Amino acid sequence: MKVVIIGNGVAGTFSAQNIRNLDEDVEIETYSEENYPYYSRPKLPELISEQNSIEDLIAFKEEWYNKKNLKTFLGKKVAGIRPKRKLILIDGQSEPVKYDKLILATGSRPNIPPINNAIKLLKKGVFTLRNIDDALEIRDYIKNNSAKKAIVIGGGLLGLELAKQIRNCNLDTTVVEFFPRLLPRQLDDECATILKEEIEKMGVKTIVNAATEEILGDNSAKGIKLKDGQTLEADIVLIQAGIRPTIELAEMAKLETNRGIIVNEILQTSDKEIFAVGDCIEYKSQTWGIIPACMEQSRIVASSVLGKKEIQYKGTTPKNTLKIVGIDLCSVGIFNPPSEDEPGWEILRKVDKQGGCYQKLVLKDGTLKGAILFGEKKTIPYVNKNINLKVKREEINDLLEVLIYYCPGCGYIYDEAKEELKFEMLPDDWKCPGCKAPKSAYKIKDN
Repeated sequence: MKVVIIGNGVAGTFSAQNIRNLDEDVEIETYSEENYPYYSRPKLPELISEQNSIEDLIAFKEEWYNKKNLKTFLGKKVAGIRPKRKLILIDGQSEPVKYDKLILATGSRPNIPPINNAIKLLKKGVFTLRNIDDALEIRDYIKNNSAKKAIVIGGGLLGLELAKQIRNCNLDTTVVEFFPRLLPRQLDDECATILKEEIEKMGVKTIVNAATEEILGDNSAKGIKLKDGQTLEADIVLIQAGIRPTIELAEMAKLETNRGIIVNEILQTSDKEIFAVGDCIEYKSQTWGIIPACMEQSRIVASSVLGKKEIQYKGTTPKNTLKIVGIDLCSVGIFNPPSEDEPGWEILRKVDKQGGCYQKLVLKDGTLKGAILFGEKKTIPYVNKNINLKVKREEINDLLEVLIYYCPGCGYIYDEAKEELKFEMLPDDWKCPGCKAPKSAYKIKDN
């Protein structure tokens, strides 16, 4: 059997590896428009600041592909798919490529919001960052134009990392975020405020709740105009405002699509011989665009193309565990419950604003449903291991290093994981809210 994969990003590459792990004999060919083997996209900003080289970003060397007998064809743009004949067409290549099973791992492309002049000034001071060639273009533009001021539109993960590396190039750097907080998909308001302060300590200015209306400049970018009328000068404008699934090949092949390529529980498209995986897919009206989803899907699609359909996709719990601007961050699952007052939900926190640390765990009926861990690492393994499982409150207390105090007189509870201040930081004249007993009367509740 011959499996052909279109795309050599994380989804395509790990689909190939997982197929090979399950079957030593199946023929596997990957075709990619990229000119480079699979590399780490989150590290792309480090190419701009020259903290890393292209070689540093590439995950697997040539011998890895040879050892696993994975044939990868780079610089090959797939022009079309002929599902009835089981063929793909390659630009500039007369002979089509045959397949028995096809996997679409076409990924995503940067989303460019409807900002006046943005398309017109692309590559003329306006850039998006999605691949190695983008990073090299940005680096060269900064050097060749002696750029001094930069604006990054988008305060998500890649936008903030990009802003940090642009600042490392000694540019005056400002992040402009449409939503009221940075990392709107990963953080709550309180943690986003701490992050904003930490980023500004690094010399990166931030403006939130700001919609960009126009890129200023005729032949090259000179700045931006916000919808409130404010203007900001810049020599380069970088747009990192999310991603969109790449679905054009699927559309041309008459596969079922919506926002993404629609797949079923075994990641099969509307054509039973064609599968899809990664940023390009839509399952049960949802798209993901995160590395954990790509990794999980690559294991399932490997099993599916080989006819082992016992593994079914159920969606991926959103999870990010990484360093953002050099600070440890883990954001997983539901970190903003519908309502803390709704029965069953419980939020446990520990905040150290001066130390730039924030820990928040969200439980529903004793089950760990989500967490934000910012500026610390020791709780991350516990959260990753226990997400969506029942947890013990005493374990959480130990992890957060918090205590529960109670009043022997009236039984009033002071739970440090639910209060703004640790008990010992309360003023000496603090009184029990229940019976007005003095602070000194309170006892520590045993686990």
